[in-house]
Amino acid sequence: MKYCKECGFPAPYGKFLEWTSDGTILGNDEMRTRLVYLDVDELSHLFNGISKWVERPIDKIICQAEKTVGRRFVETLLPGFLTKIPKGRFARPEPGAKLVGNYMFNYMGGLGMGRAVILQYQSGKYAKVKITNGHSIALIAGDGAGVFEYLERIRVHISWVKAGSEQYILELTKSGDEAEKETEIQPAKEYVKGNAELEKCPSCGVPLLITRNIYLNLEKGTLRHKITGVRVVALPVESFNAVMRALSREFGEELNDFVEGLERKYFRENFVPIKEDQGNKHEAIYSDFNWKGIGNPSGLVQTSTGLEVTVLNPFHPQAVAGRVAGIYEASTNTAVRSTANEISPGVLKVVMEPVSR
Repeated sequence: MKYCKECGFPAPYGKFLEWTSDGTILGNDEMRTRLVYLDVDELSHLFNGISKWVERPIDKIICQAEKTVGRRFVETLLPGFLTKIPKGRFARPEPGAKLVGNYMFNYMGGLGMGRAVILQYQSGKYAKVKITNGHSIALIAGDGAGVFEYLERIRVHISWVKAGSEQYILELTKSGDEAEKETEIQPAKEYVKGNAELEKCPSCGVPLLITRNIYLNLEKGTLRHKITGVRVVALPVESFNAVMRALSREFGEELNDFVEGLERKYFRENFVPIKEDQGNKHEAIYSDFNWKGIGNPSGLVQTSTGLEVTVLNPFHPQAVAGRVAGIYEASTNTAVRSTANEISPGVLKVVMEPVSR
């Protein structure tokens, strides 16, 4: 991977991603894939919390929901001639499949999703993949199943076993002659215009806040915040939303409110202000929203009893509402009562007031 001579960050970031003034990070692919930086522990906290709430494992639901995202992922990333090669061991030999796989795995590693290597591959029938430092094994398994189904035009069964402290083995086996029909995936959308200003590297165009705060270890496939040490992942927003839609269909719409509560708890207990934020100014504690693709905190109003925060283009309304409240509680050491409403498409308003003791 090439690195920018000016800021030292991986050059493909500036080539394939755009940080907008709207609080979004968009890919330069046909679908304008939106990305968001999330803590890896945050994802684990959400999925484990939901699993405890419904009193059953949810990995299979997550994996199934992610399949569609995985199919679209490979469709937009790989050149068409590679994805349309006829299946069969002579048309798609194992060395060729591994070449395609490595292309995908480098992209995956650059986003902080971990590293992967194909152990075995038999076109149209079977694949075995080793995952190291995966950000979420259920999401990675879904991506793998979607990619394999798209390339081979078959239906697959996927399973995984833990093979070490940071390793899993995925096995994909043919289960039908035709891939599952595409389920819903949200198309590229228009975003509410914003005026966020991000100073960018003059050479590669990546915001300097990214290069100052995020460290990529491509060999391990991990991203970490340089100051807090927290591991993060650049996740397609559609991955998060597809999983939440699937879980809501399975367990009811009240799941979204539960997600808000889980996010609030996570950030109340884990938010660490960076050095220049120690004054706890409200603008400062939400200052990373734009460069992380969380959304654009365009309006912060101090009221006589609390704070109102307006976020444009939240990546997920309930998750962002919980994040806003949790960060406020952590930074002020005050328990608050909060209400959140999407007052118009792409405009989220969170109102917080201290709880009387």
